[in-house]
Amino acid sequence: MIKQLQEMFPQLIKATDNMIKEYNDYKWFLTNENDIIGISKLELSQREEALLNILLTPYHANEPPTNHREKLWMDVLFHQEIPQALMDDNTMEKFQFVYFSFSDETIDPDGFREAIYGLFPQKTPILWENNQEGVLIIEEESMTDEFISYSEIIEVLTTDFYMNIQLFIGPFIYEIKRASDFYQWIKKCYQLTKRMKRSVIHYNEAIPYVILHDLTVKEQRLIHDSILAKVKDDKELLRTVQVFLESNSNITLAAKKMFMHRNSLQYRVDKFIEKTGIDVKQFDGALAVYLCLIMQNKWN
Repeated sequence: MIKQLQEMFPQLIKATDNMIKEYNDYKWFLTNENDIIGISKLELSQREEALLNILLTPYHANEPPTNHREKLWMDVLFHQEIPQALMDDNTMEKFQFVYFSFSDETIDPDGFREAIYGLFPQKTPILWENNQEGVLIIEEESMTDEFISYSEIIEVLTTDFYMNIQLFIGPFIYEIKRASDFYQWIKKCYQLTKRMKRSVIHYNEAIPYVILHDLTVKEQRLIHDSILAKVKDDKELLRTVQVFLESNSNITLAAKKMFMHRNSLQYRVDKFIEKTGIDVKQFDGALAVYLCLIMQNKWN
């Protein structure tokens, strides 16, 4: 296909690890062979561009992936293809998408990449959606107890680039096969909640705002599975947490309703928090979990 396109567009280029920097002079596309190609905007008529948008997958970004890891993730998220290298990676037991959005299009991608590499312990993969938005892929090996807070990251980036930035912090994901679905879902969640006008939006606190919109059954399942992924099959634990929340988070009252010792119920609640990473003793976490439990009861 590339040879045929080169006959039509002599200035066509193929993305490599050592790409030239005139990205904005080209329209970028993904071929069926997973190659990223750029066609000079000067060579494209509106009709030709519309046709290429049908035949190929538009790649709306101000730079293609710059390393092998990012290319692997591009296959996962945009082609629903899971490279064997990721399947065999023992550090990929969990990962997280952090969607970012700058206030204007003048952001320097190279400067942003350098800043992110300085803030994270590993070279965090970065994929751009367009000239203002994209996603950081936080892999398990980057998740440490000493990890810098996202509020501090915002402060650093705002100071460095002199523009506003929003971060939408997605949930932990444990199934690489569902990465593409979850990525599209996180992107939609951000679009639905960005008017909250917060610099950092966490997934749990966004759930009530998201549920106000019409959601498909698939999207409802994505909410449920992202919140309760590690405990969704433990019916007794989920029942205990629901009673706890319906008892206004009162351990003593919930224990009486469950005919349990107070310490036993406290142990189960702590177990839930440890497994999910969601503190149901705090309002945002409690509300997100309770809404998921209601959805689950509706399906059963």
